[in-house]
Amino acid sequence: MLQVFEITVIYLLTVVSAIVVDLPSGKVEGLTNTTLNGTQFHSFLALRYAEPPIGSLRYKPPEPIKPWDHTYDATTEKNICYQMARNSDLESEDCLFLNVFTPKNLTSFAPDLAVLVWIHGGGFLSGSGYMSFGGFGPKFFMDSNVILVTLNYRLGAFGFLSTGDEIIPGNFGLKDQVLALKWVQKNIEYFGGDPEKVTIFGQSSGGSSVGYHLLSPLSKGLYRAAILQSGSSLSPMAYQRNQTDYTYKTIKLLDPEFNSTNSTEILEYLQSLPASKICKAASTLTSETETPATYQLSKGFFYSVTKEVCHDGAFLTKLQYQSVLNGEYNKVPILIGNTDEESLALLRLGDLSFLWNAYDSDPSILVPFDMNITSNSTLKDSVGGEILGYFGRFTKNPAKLIKHHSVHDLEKGNIKLASLMAAFSTVYFYQFSYSGKMGNNPYAVPGIGKVAHSEDLNYIFSRSYSEDIPDNSDLSKFNQTDQTVHFRIMELWTNFAKYLNPTPEGANQELLQNTTWFPIDQTFRYLKIDQNLSMQTGLPKTEAFMFWNNLYGKYAVPPLDTF
Repeated sequence: MLQVFEITVIYLLTVVSAIVVDLPSGKVEGLTNTTLNGTQFHSFLALRYAEPPIGSLRYKPPEPIKPWDHTYDATTEKNICYQMARNSDLESEDCLFLNVFTPKNLTSFAPDLAVLVWIHGGGFLSGSGYMSFGGFGPKFFMDSNVILVTLNYRLGAFGFLSTGDEIIPGNFGLKDQVLALKWVQKNIEYFGGDPEKVTIFGQSSGGSSVGYHLLSPLSKGLYRAAILQSGSSLSPMAYQRNQTDYTYKTIKLLDPEFNSTNSTEILEYLQSLPASKICKAASTLTSETETPATYQLSKGFFYSVTKEVCHDGAFLTKLQYQSVLNGEYNKVPILIGNTDEESLALLRLGDLSFLWNAYDSDPSILVPFDMNITSNSTLKDSVGGEILGYFGRFTKNPAKLIKHHSVHDLEKGNIKLASLMAAFSTVYFYQFSYSGKMGNNPYAVPGIGKVAHSEDLNYIFSRSYSEDIPDNSDLSKFNQTDQTVHFRIMELWTNFAKYLNPTPEGANQELLQNTTWFPIDQTFRYLKIDQNLSMQTGLPKTEAFMFWNNLYGKYAVPPLDTF
């Protein structure tokens, strides 16, 4: 499951002094800090952007925070949202907070800085936007003179449970993100940010969240650009087409005697329970009922994004693949890509025999749910047989298994999304292929890529690796090539946020090796980020992608949702 890819760190800031900002809703007190490069910046931690979603607000859209008459303490990070993957003393339903980090001198300023709003990954099951529980430190962004906003949103059974109607429509975690983006529009100027220069970015399920914001009418006008790292709205992991089934299964774990399918009675029952009990049931469902046939990275997380019935406040009411195909989305410049071997991180699970034994004995479970195939003979003999025939038997061959999951689970969806959106928008595609100490990845398998899912985050967020490297913004811990790749990706990402072009005129040409990153046009092209930068023509992993693309063309039954 995706949570095995997470990085948990402890990250401390050196405090210089306190600072107070007067927002429309009230005063907030933050901290003034300094990066190792000498950039002074201000941190406002765990600012409330919504009322606590507790009691009668559980399984309801988030409500904007009410004004306050005291000075809000924004000097420490607070609660995290309930985690379906692990326990923490910080878990609470009162978790809808965001952090703001700004390098602006707030005594006298113009609100003109570009703003990047980070949406964390974790399979919609775990994680947070914090430094101390996620490792999303701001120092590199502060040195790049942009504002960074990171946020929490409801996860798992609290954020994505649905009864398939208007009573519990689902997608509450995404609606939390929308309200956070509205908060940014209303408040970011007081931190020196330009509300018309907001870029949303995320990785894994956070990248998928960004992809869904491109589709949702609720998000229109709340950002002007988007960065999707290793995840999109077409990622198979990031959509659940059977959400009501998992809702009923969750309730059965809570109370085997509860037999009502009346949505109002279900809502009242769920609102009456302690949050910890719901979390325990959802965690049990997530960890103990998954099989290779329902492997969530390939077939969709049990608590994930779902299509809602049409109603006021709905986030998603149309199938995402069809919307993208028809150009029905919020058309802004997009930067999207993958690492060169996303599923290398599967090695953190240790023994992978439970997967390869199942695939070899029953090829039908290799067939994606999103192909909409119902015939058992077609599943097993035709499609499953073709997939197994293409890859060969998986038994005792981790390289083959990883290559399969990399392309199927994460890479092909991003490539397809970029290809489709390029017909309507400016789309920059990349493949991050540099393997260095700064990536902090201990895993390698001969014959496949060396850069795992989430590894690219170590080059853009300040975080702690170990006692030996308590702060990766101390670049003396890394060789010159690691440092150069770090500076390059920061230049590319923040240029895109500032100018809507990762290699604009006036960019640091020496650092970028005089490279121009061209968007996709009639031909697919992408930037390979390795020890050197190079523009590539054609699809990444062309053969594997075309295998899947042709398979969908041959067997998939439209309308499609993911790819």
